[in-house]
Amino acid sequence: MSEVLEIYGTKIKVPEYNGIVEDWGTDVPSEQYWRKKELPPFFKDVDYDKDGNALLNSQQRDYALEEVRRCKEGFAFMNNGVKTYITGKNYFYLQFWKLENDVFPDYRDTDRRYFLFLNHWENTPWCLGIVRGKKRREGATSQATSNLIYECIFFKNSFCGLTSKTEKDAKTAFTSMVAFGYRQLPVFLKPKQLNNKDSVTELVFAHKSVDVKGAKGSVIDTDTGHRSKIDYRAPGKNAYDSGRLSRLLADEMGKWAVENPASEFLAIVSKTMVQGTKRVGFCELPSTVNELSKGGGAEFKKIWDLADHFKLDRTTNRIVRYFTPAFDGYVGFIDKHGISVIDPPNEEQYKYLVENFVGIGDLTESDVRLGARDYLISKRVGLDGVALEEEIRMNPFDEREMFMSALTGCIYNSFKLNEQLDWLSWNPMIERGNLVWETGDKFYKQIEMSDGTIHTELSKLKWVKDDNGKYEKVKGWMPKEDNNVYEKNGFFIPNGNYAIRIGADPFKYDKTKENRKSNCAAYAYQMPDYINKDYEFNDTFVMRYVDRPSTTDLANEYVLRMAWYCGCKVLFERNVNHWKSYFASQKCSGFLMWLSGEVEPGIYTDGKGGVVQTICDYTESYIEKDIQKVYFKELLGDKSGWLGFEVGDTQRYDDAMGAGFALIAAKEKRQAETIKKHNIDNIMPYRQAI
Repeated sequence: MSEVLEIYGTKIKVPEYNGIVEDWGTDVPSEQYWRKKELPPFFKDVDYDKDGNALLNSQQRDYALEEVRRCKEGFAFMNNGVKTYITGKNYFYLQFWKLENDVFPDYRDTDRRYFLFLNHWENTPWCLGIVRGKKRREGATSQATSNLIYECIFFKNSFCGLTSKTEKDAKTAFTSMVAFGYRQLPVFLKPKQLNNKDSVTELVFAHKSVDVKGAKGSVIDTDTGHRSKIDYRAPGKNAYDSGRLSRLLADEMGKWAVENPASEFLAIVSKTMVQGTKRVGFCELPSTVNELSKGGGAEFKKIWDLADHFKLDRTTNRIVRYFTPAFDGYVGFIDKHGISVIDPPNEEQYKYLVENFVGIGDLTESDVRLGARDYLISKRVGLDGVALEEEIRMNPFDEREMFMSALTGCIYNSFKLNEQLDWLSWNPMIERGNLVWETGDKFYKQIEMSDGTIHTELSKLKWVKDDNGKYEKVKGWMPKEDNNVYEKNGFFIPNGNYAIRIGADPFKYDKTKENRKSNCAAYAYQMPDYINKDYEFNDTFVMRYVDRPSTTDLANEYVLRMAWYCGCKVLFERNVNHWKSYFASQKCSGFLMWLSGEVEPGIYTDGKGGVVQTICDYTESYIEKDIQKVYFKELLGDKSGWLGFEVGDTQRYDDAMGAGFALIAAKEKRQAETIKKHNIDNIMPYRQAI
């Protein structure tokens, strides 16, 4: 029964292997591990015909045929007492592909899993390729260049392409990996090069013509590799936009410049890998990720998101994704059997790692004792800001970190913001609803008493859950004194500003940059309760209203309801002040917050940057101290919240600005609460002297 492995969300049936299993001449498990075998001495002298084609003798022929079979069908060997199958491409890479640093690759179980994954999807007709998120120095590019040459050797009429983040990088990968690796191949696998052997732009191959002396046929099928070609091109969406492409390596797409949008390139190049409905090509897209907010990382993420084979049986862009945690296959923590030492090593592993890796870099014996995961975690301790993000970018543990660490353009601590976003993805804390007047009467209702007098009773708003509601609030939170409002001389005044403050960023009718209409954004902030210091919602954004209704009056109405329900005042940005007349018309001017020293309610952003800088300072302090209390994803995110916030373009970030005004309101000195007072004569009237 064939072995079935689950590799990155894919159940993969390991091909059956009926050949001889290499046991390395021993039945001692500890001595069974991969060893690259050198070419036998009888390949020292090879004859050639007048056209320069190799002629093999029978001994050379038998050896070559077996190696070709292994490159096509795969290979099995005993590894620490376990029969281990590797694919033909994996065998070709390990046995024959010389790396740019003039050494052959070591066997790694993490690479074996990738090649099995690759083999599975290459044999899935609808799939056009694999987008591979990775750590630095993972070997993904080396493996992909090996696969390019493999294509030219074992498949006829192959046209292969290579591009990278710059033309210089593409040229370097071509000359130091593709061309160099090709030149190191043994004669029986080396296609005859038709163009100049020193060409640094392309390799053009003839058909494979390694013949056997005194016999018919050749080592590899006579038409295999016929008219094959590999070249490289500068990055750009039209780099490979016509003809047929058999195999493509598009390297480091997560770092492509913004003027070379990677997602558009893939959309165009995908058309060269199909003929009608038939797939005729395949691509590998390995990359680390760089600057999601301003660089190629955002484009790479578009490709990644559409390649989600976990959710779709057939992905939107016909690409599947692949990722390996940095601690799996981390150099310095791979034992002699190629197994990743993720957790603390056993004594045999410890001894091997110390002998082979300690002293050649910065790895110490104490580091080895940790295992790869804890070692990489220890490298993060004490780092923050850009330094922490760079370390995570180099060695991400999961997909989230791969993209989280790309946000070096964020002015706040993107590590903490993304950590909270990730936590919220598993712990939703928000519910949506509406604020509805309990009796249907807005603000108040009048009741005729039995004696004919009219009694005025203030109305109350109640929270009604509704998945399509206008408001969001934190689950479990309610104002301690909801509808804490009183009436004085016909005007309505909130009486709970000590407990909650609201900040609001109103909208104009004109459009913001990028032709996008801004929203009205209001956030309610729960002030700390100094009596109940353990109250779970102290210093928490507890309620949110962000919308673009048809009129400013409607927006102001929704903010007013929020303030009435919370029983508190609102700090509006007064560059847009239509709210002032609206609140006055509703006899609710008492809900407008005045800052100390101001001559009118609200806060004015004068364009000199002072208010925005204050918002940034308060926000940065809040993130460092209380990020775990932020439950609104939009406030954390990059579209209108803190992750993408740009000081020079605040109109795009409604959530960040609304929350910023709430923080300024919360910092305003607590004034003595305006508590509704009654003259004692109204409670216990004294008799007047006659």
